[in-house]
Amino acid sequence: MNIATIIGIICGVAILCGATYMSTDSVDVFLNPAGFAIVFGGTIAATFICYPLKEVMRVLSVFMTALGAEELPIGNYIKALVDLSKQASAHGEEHLETLIPRIDNEFLRDGLQMLVDGYSKHELREILDNRIQQFHEQEYSAAGIYRTMARLSPAFGIIGTLIGLIAMMQAMGEDIAAIGPAMATALTTTLYGALFANMFFTPIAIKVEKRVEERTILMCVLRDGILFIKEKTPAPIVRDKLTGYLPPKRWSSIKG
Repeated sequence: MNIATIIGIICGVAILCGATYMSTDSVDVFLNPAGFAIVFGGTIAATFICYPLKEVMRVLSVFMTALGAEELPIGNYIKALVDLSKQASAHGEEHLETLIPRIDNEFLRDGLQMLVDGYSKHELREILDNRIQQFHEQEYSAAGIYRTMARLSPAFGIIGTLIGLIAMMQAMGEDIAAIGPAMATALTTTLYGALFANMFFTPIAIKVEKRVEERTILMCVLRDGILFIKEKTPAPIVRDKLTGYLPPKRWSSIKG
């Protein structure tokens, strides 16, 4: 996560907390441990009912990866593919085998290994397309879990409010003056549910989806580059075709 993102999050949270502090004479009214437990615990429990434990735990690791990751260097991969195309044209596809161990990206490494092993263009495209599709579907499902949690948390906020209202009604005959504070405490669970949904779960889902889309684009770039090398496409054409995956403002950096 870059510095600008961290500063933006801190500023946003500070503004929210400041506005909350100025809106009431007593900030303690927003502190409701029991309500927090109902919303958070209920959301987690319902999520584990909806999805297998292994899948939910994997989602947590996906989020941490997406949260801390910078923008993918697609331009650098395009330059690397252009260089590989030049070397394949000059020394033959067999020469690429000596370069494969130095490649960090597993998808590119496997694709080049299949190319060197003599897979046809049709076989390469079929295998690589299938891997891209499987990656996209599996990783995108992680965002779906967070969106499920975003739908569940407001519901448990309402459940917590109902629990608080029931307790309030039960004690109404004893102390009428306590109705106001009790009502405020009951409503905090609805607040917690809305906050969890809109400040945490939905933004996390969007972050994960964006990261999956970026990695899918990168895999498409690598797939096309491997196929161009298989077709012995000239390096300048490889560069110009792959550059189309980038925003126009970055085209000049690739050509440079």
